[in-house]
Amino acid sequence: MKAAVFYGPRDIRTEEVEKPKIQDNEILINVKACGICGSDLHMYKLNLYTPLLVRPLKKGGIPGHEYSGVIVEVGKNIKRYKVGDRVVALANGGMAEYVPVPIIYGYNVYKLPPSVSYEEAATLEPLANSYHALMKGKPFNGANIVIFGAGAIGLGIIQCLKALDIEPNKLIMIDLSDSRLNLAKKLGADEIINANSENVFSRIIKIVGPMPTFRPSIIPMPKVDIIYDCVGYIKDQKAPLVLQQAINMARQFSGTVVVHGVFEESVRLDLTFMVGKEVTVKGSFGFTPLEMRKSIKLLENKKFDRSKIISHEFPIEKAKDAFETQCKTNESVKVLIKA
Repeated sequence: MKAAVFYGPRDIRTEEVEKPKIQDNEILINVKACGICGSDLHMYKLNLYTPLLVRPLKKGGIPGHEYSGVIVEVGKNIKRYKVGDRVVALANGGMAEYVPVPIIYGYNVYKLPPSVSYEEAATLEPLANSYHALMKGKPFNGANIVIFGAGAIGLGIIQCLKALDIEPNKLIMIDLSDSRLNLAKKLGADEIINANSENVFSRIIKIVGPMPTFRPSIIPMPKVDIIYDCVGYIKDQKAPLVLQQAINMARQFSGTVVVHGVFEESVRLDLTFMVGKEVTVKGSFGFTPLEMRKSIKLLENKKFDRSKIISHEFPIEKAKDAFETQCKTNESVKVLIKA
């Protein structure tokens, strides 16, 4: 079968590899579409988290954990799935024609409604991440919400807010890419800020206004209730640390920062404002099975159009081109590889 095989930084090749043989507790999926995740890019560029992101081969490994397809074989111990079922699955190795998936019932394989396309379904894993991150912040009507990072996760947070009928006072997206910011605006952001060309803190103050302070403060504090950091730290981006900016702009006493972005190396933080303002900082990673099922239901009920975040589709023969395109944030949002 054809597969995209990762060997090291910037080295991914489409090759013929042996078709997997499944065990008794596994299914074999014929992959129809697989997304390139932000974590895949950390691996591709810097060889970070590789053992967690590939199905290992004798040499190299097959990445891909955002995929959908159809079951073509089932192990003898499998009861709830059958050949022909359309599914989204959570196991590494999706950038291939076929991927074996060990079944963990209720967790890693979900049947797809007939109305959900394979391409849309390949965005379900990041959508469930967006849902999980959103709920970590406990959003409420009338809140001032800031999202850093107009990639698949940040844009998914906007879509989930709209689908759940949560109505912020101001929903603000910050990014370095005009094309991604314009998409955020189309999806429902009230304000967009390009951090390359504007002073983020000053613009935020103008949008939401300053709040009265009950303790001495050397700078005005904006009325920002919830901030989502969907960036983390990317070494090749020469920009101020997002987490530091988020802590600094969170409102006193009740400000919450949710960190969902991945960090490519250790960072230095000044936590003075976190302590002085009693800011809550929460980590966010992955999703629960219930959040995945809710995400599937939202997609089935056409609560949003996930095709809008799919910017490119490449055949598996051009996996290298797909990864390079995903690296270009001014040109892409979510890139799919199709076997």
